[in-house]
Amino acid sequence: MYRPASFLVSVAVFVAAALCLEASRTPPKPKADALETPQTVTAAILRLESLLDDAESHHRVPAVDDLIADDYSGITVGGGIITKQDVLKQVGGNEEASSESTDRKVRPMANAAVYTALVLDHGIDPKTGQPYTLATRVTDVWQKRAGAWKLVNDQATVVNLGGVAQ
Repeated sequence: MYRPASFLVSVAVFVAAALCLEASRTPPKPKADALETPQTVTAAILRLESLLDDAESHHRVPAVDDLIADDYSGITVGGGIITKQDVLKQVGGNEEASSESTDRKVRPMANAAVYTALVLDHGIDPKTGQPYTLATRVTDVWQKRAGAWKLVNDQATVVNLGGVAQ
């Protein structure tokens, strides 16, 4: 004899069991972000260095502010220690200068990268009004923080390239 009520109860028990089993499953682990390759890190840092040079040359303080970490510190060619605020103040000034970088290299690490280059800065000395060229070797340290690369430290050392450093 066919009993529709017992069939409905059986279906309800089956559905409840299926729902319980589904709810007890361990959720899948979210996929980790793909690790950046040394090539992608190198390309990113070279691009950011170019953006930073351009922003500094054109006095774009907000762009520089965005690229430099709040806890940034640097060492100047004279051996002084500078902070982010010092850099932003200098960028906001009116000294006209341009930079050309050569021998650019990036050394990627886990969540950081070290950038080195030979930089020739050209400008007009605001005190004397005379043109200058300054050759420096720079080392910049970038760190990936909350998904964005930030300049956290740098150092510049004057080099003499056959009378170029002044």
